[in-house]
Amino acid sequence: MMNTMEQPLVSIIIPVYNSKTHLEACVQSILDQSYKHFELLLIDDGSSDGSSDLCDELSQKSEKIRVIHKENGGVSTARNRGLEEACGEFIIFVDCDDVISQDYVESFIESSRDADLVIGSIEDVYVDGTGKIYKTDLRIHKAPIKGVLAEEYYNLIDWIRGPVAKLYRKAIIDEHHLRFDENLSVAEDQVFNFSYYRFVTSYKIEERSLYQYFHYDTKISLSTLYTEKTFSDDVSKMDIEYAFLKEYCPNSYNTIYIHQVIGLLNKYTALQDDSSASSYYDRVKRLATLHPLVIDSSLGKKKQLIVRLLQMKLYWAVVVYYRYKNRQNRLFKYYQRKD
Repeated sequence: MMNTMEQPLVSIIIPVYNSKTHLEACVQSILDQSYKHFELLLIDDGSSDGSSDLCDELSQKSEKIRVIHKENGGVSTARNRGLEEACGEFIIFVDCDDVISQDYVESFIESSRDADLVIGSIEDVYVDGTGKIYKTDLRIHKAPIKGVLAEEYYNLIDWIRGPVAKLYRKAIIDEHHLRFDENLSVAEDQVFNFSYYRFVTSYKIEERSLYQYFHYDTKISLSTLYTEKTFSDDVSKMDIEYAFLKEYCPNSYNTIYIHQVIGLLNKYTALQDDSSASSYYDRVKRLATLHPLVIDSSLGKKKQLIVRLLQMKLYWAVVVYYRYKNRQNRLFKYYQRKD
């Protein structure tokens, strides 16, 4: 039997930043694992709320915990530092405000023997401003429990973009020098995954490995979350994914790409901040001209209409449509709250 403290089989990496309220529950869910051959790396990214001290206190609970303090640089720098420090054969990423089931690691390891990627289950947990859970949703897998990644990418797409609820092989990461892009403010995890998936043949789904993903209600406005910088980063991510899909998923790449374009149109033309109408126009034009847009018969009539307008370069019509649509959605939500 291997000495798990000298060469742990699994490295669990948690980037920590100003998460004092939730960190202890997260760490405890890892220490409670039925599988004991792991190390836990807490990468403190320059926290200022007491999380740094809490990391040191938690490390006294178990010799499996290592704490690395660093200057604030963002979640990508923290994850990259974790990859540099990790000693395990496998990598698991956990966010500092989430928790995992007791058999999470054990189930992953049992499924890892002939798979380059193991995907777990996710339960979305919604918490209101008072800390009360008001909704939970267990995401349902659409793909077979095992198979070839390229063949099932379309059915896996909602699962394989983020880094959580996954087991990675460190040998693949090290051999190809894979790291998170520290210059991206959004979608950096997706870009990392696309790079990893180029070297993945087989995958497995392990439904027993349950990851509880917490959503906390905040009053942050969309204009704060979505900016020109996040738009550019989202476009860069989509561009990278397009290249991956076209090469590895030739039968489904166009359908996936069209859905992504329409998703970004809805996301970024919905803003009602200080952006001028011309900035909406510029966003629409950039999305329309990034790659060829091909009408897909699987799309609904409204989406086919949007693609047709983009093909005809009627960008103003698209701007008007989405601004009207999102105004109607806001009014509907307003009257729902009043009722």
